[in-house]
Amino acid sequence: MNDQAKKLRELAQKIREERERANLIIDPMARTPEKAPVEQSIIPEIKTPAARLATKSYVDVAPDVSDNVPPAAEETRQPEGEIIDITPAVRPLPVEPEPLLPVPVQPPQIQPEPIQPEKPKPVPKMVVGVSPTPAPAASTFSTRVIAISSGKGGVGKSNLVANLGIALAMRGKKVILLDADLGLANIDVLFGINPKYNLKNLVDGDKTMQEILVTGPHSIKIVPGGSGIPELANLSDEQQQKLLESFVSLEREADITLIDTGAGIAKDIISFILAAREALIITTPEPTAITDAYGLIKVLTQRDPNVDIKIVVNMVSSEKEGQEIAGRIVMATRQFLNKRIEPVGYIVSDPSVNMSVRKQQPFILGYPGARASKCIKQIAASLDQVSTDDIQITGRNGLRGFLSRLFER
Repeated sequence: MNDQAKKLRELAQKIREERERANLIIDPMARTPEKAPVEQSIIPEIKTPAARLATKSYVDVAPDVSDNVPPAAEETRQPEGEIIDITPAVRPLPVEPEPLLPVPVQPPQIQPEPIQPEKPKPVPKMVVGVSPTPAPAASTFSTRVIAISSGKGGVGKSNLVANLGIALAMRGKKVILLDADLGLANIDVLFGINPKYNLKNLVDGDKTMQEILVTGPHSIKIVPGGSGIPELANLSDEQQQKLLESFVSLEREADITLIDTGAGIAKDIISFILAAREALIITTPEPTAITDAYGLIKVLTQRDPNVDIKIVVNMVSSEKEGQEIAGRIVMATRQFLNKRIEPVGYIVSDPSVNMSVRKQQPFILGYPGARASKCIKQIAASLDQVSTDDIQITGRNGLRGFLSRLFER
């Protein structure tokens, strides 16, 4: 290694001496189109750029390159200041051609084919009720059946049913009220009417459905129950079929059917509610009413976990109290029954309610600006928000489905 280093130093010394003797002057501007730039030229004997030789005091060479250096005596001394043509002794650096950038090609313009308008598909008509040649059940609209009940009596259930029916009719709904309260059938009293016939006349075959119907305010239809309700559980197959056909004919005349059931957890009351599949439970802030309402919800949930239950708190002193009572019942049913129920509103205590009962006139008509009237309208709006997709007939919905399930129990 010492010998090699020594040779390198000697070689570098020789090159410096030869350069000084030659007194080279390289003009960087002296270029011709035929000659490569001097700054980029390489002396082939030492493979080092000439520009580096002019600026560095040493030359980096390989250890075995000293034997290739020609003797200094063979070089021709040039006059001072003369430019040396070293073209034969240099090689141009290989210049790689610049890559050609791809030229974006404009895709051919494709003329879209004219879109032919699709022919509208025929939309099946919504058929209310049952025709002599009924369409498939899935595409037929049916009335919505809601059973309204309570855990105990005296909570204003029937009064709420009467006014709620009118509130829904005011919203453009065709409403039927079925008075199925066996103990206190008094829907007709609240409207100030005295029906000549009731459901018993229909069951016995004496009268038709149209003959026992009573028309109330805003064209709502009332089906007086009376003593005919208990007999529904003991009908023959033929009587059941006739009654079924009679109620199915009502679906042409109703969007919503409200059933005023009795209070409590008697078998026939539970049967009516479960047959309807949608229940509206009424309670008041009284502890006994709250407890009985919860008991009714518990029985319904045990019999049918899928029954749709909503709740209304009646006779509250304020909106805050109504929300608190409803919240307690909702929380209890969710925690202990694993059942979700929906509060749809409350009705504040209002003197106009009692005055309307004395006049045998629904308070929503006698006192439309009263607080109770505003509350009942809000409840009607909440119930009216249900999509019509949820009320499609499936062979088991509507009045036909209601009676079919009722006869099965």
